[in-house]
Amino acid sequence: MAIEFTDISNQKLLLKRLTEKDAIAFHSLYFQKDGQESEKVESKENSRAAFEFTENIISQCNDIFTIRTTVNPEKIIGDCALHHWDKLRNEIEIGGSLLPDYWGKGLMATAFLLLIPYAQREYAINKVVANTTAENINALKFAEKLGFRIVGTMKNNVLLEKDL
Repeated sequence: MAIEFTDISNQKLLLKRLTEKDAIAFHSLYFQKDGQESEKVESKENSRAAFEFTENIISQCNDIFTIRTTVNPEKIIGDCALHHWDKLRNEIEIGGSLLPDYWGKGLMATAFLLLIPYAQREYAINKVVANTTAENINALKFAEKLGFRIVGTMKNNVLLEKDL
C-alpha cells in the first residue's frame, strides 16, 4: 500500500503513480505486439483484461510508478516498482521495465536514482534488493553500474543488493 500520493520528477523524467486510469497504456507495456503502439480503440474485453492486470500489479507492489519523459508526460514508456518490503531487515525490492525504444538512454537508471531516495525516505530502508535471470546480461550490467552486487543465485535467478 502506498504511503503517500506523490509524483517524483527531475528535468528528464516524471515518475507518476500507477492508477487504474493508466490501465490500457500500462497493459500495452507488457502485451503490445512487436513494440507497436497500442490501438486507440479497445474492446470491452481488452479493457477489462487491462484493468484486471493493472489492479493485480498494483496490489502486489508497495509502490509502483509509470515512467514518462518530461517532454511527453502523457506517454507511459515504462514502470518502476517497490515491492516485498521487509520491515525487519529494512530492505525493499526494486524492479522495472522500459519499452525497447527507450533502452540505452539512461532512463531506467534515472528512474531508479529517483526512486531509491524516495524508498529510503518513505520506508526507512538501508538496502535495496533486485533480482533477474542469469541470462539477462543487460540487467546484470545495469545493476552493477548502479552499485548493486550479486549476493546469491537460486536456479536461474540472480539476487543483487545495494547498501544505502
